[in-house]
Amino acid sequence: MDFGAVTCGNGGGGVCVEAVDVASLDDASLDARLRLIGQGRNRLEGFLAEVVAEKTRRSSSFDALNSLKGELRQSGHQAQRTMRSADQLEKLEATRDALVDSRINSEHARILGSAAESGPMDEAKMLAAAETQSPEQLRKTVRDHQNELADDDGAKRLERQRKKRTASFTERDDGMWQLFALFDPSAAAGIRVALNKATDDDWRQDNRREHTADRHRRADALERLITRTVSNGGHEQPQGTTLLLMASYDLVDNKLGNPRLADGTPLPAPEFHRLACDADILTGLFREADSEPIWMGSTSRHPNFALRVALEARDQGCIGCAKAPEWCVSHHIVEWQDGGPTQPDNLVLVCHDCHQKVHYRNWAVEKHPDTGRRHLRPPWQEPPKPQFEANTPLRL
Repeated sequence: MDFGAVTCGNGGGGVCVEAVDVASLDDASLDARLRLIGQGRNRLEGFLAEVVAEKTRRSSSFDALNSLKGELRQSGHQAQRTMRSADQLEKLEATRDALVDSRINSEHARILGSAAESGPMDEAKMLAAAETQSPEQLRKTVRDHQNELADDDGAKRLERQRKKRTASFTERDDGMWQLFALFDPSAAAGIRVALNKATDDDWRQDNRREHTADRHRRADALERLITRTVSNGGHEQPQGTTLLLMASYDLVDNKLGNPRLADGTPLPAPEFHRLACDADILTGLFREADSEPIWMGSTSRHPNFALRVALEARDQGCIGCAKAPEWCVSHHIVEWQDGGPTQPDNLVLVCHDCHQKVHYRNWAVEKHPDTGRRHLRPPWQEPPKPQFEANTPLRL
């Protein structure tokens, strides 16, 4: 039975999946089609790794990263993951070939690639295991295999793991925020104990024993561990950090309205009131249309606290890639050493990567003609053409 596989025009080196009416297929045919699609995905992952590796060799990792963002429309995080996978598979040719032949899938390849970075590994032996094991089984097999090969009680491996520690906090498509972190086994053990204890304490202190899922209790416990401290009296207090809340003040009705976070995310009134209980009040004046702060003078190179808050309220993060304000620096459009003032109209927020683009890769800070918001223009894009003012006479 034909499930939609057709021969590609490149001599059969790829897998093509033809569109069919899946509603007309029986269960066996649906399974066969899933198998065919899986083979195609595996091959594409292998081909993608080859192309990215070749692109990096010919130019640079920076250009390859931009190509992934432009041609595949990948996000920055997704493009970095693709780059890492390509680098891993370039060093594990047998693993890449097995992926192209669909003897393993992309998760098997990722496990082997990560293991090769963290310590010694017999690729042929682990690849044979990958062809017969699920990813969950393979993960344990690889860990046991590397522990057997270690000749120093795992000291070198632990040091390599510690160098790979990382943490990120990113917004998802549904408006929720996702915290991702990697820790070495030693650090993870302490964190796990602390988180489990905080979760258990929450359950014990809940006199009503409300039916709350464990995952929700763990999330609440993690939030408290990060953002709260416990005083000597046993009362929770907020950490010494600054959370920027915004609201408009209605002079007519003498009340606050439009409560929101600094990035423009609206807040329900009860949540705004809860957060405001621990807040300090900083008054500021902004133009309503574009959140542009009214002029604030400064004789120093670095903006003071009030000016920095004003920039965060206006730009809401990096004007190049929208990274959160806490990762940004205040960039002078006209450089300070060239006489550029430390004022709102000469300052923008940029992350460290975009700051490098401005200073060393000729990216330009521009203002959108319609929205008035600042953004970064790459050097390969044409600058916007100047518009004639209505009262500007034409020269003949």
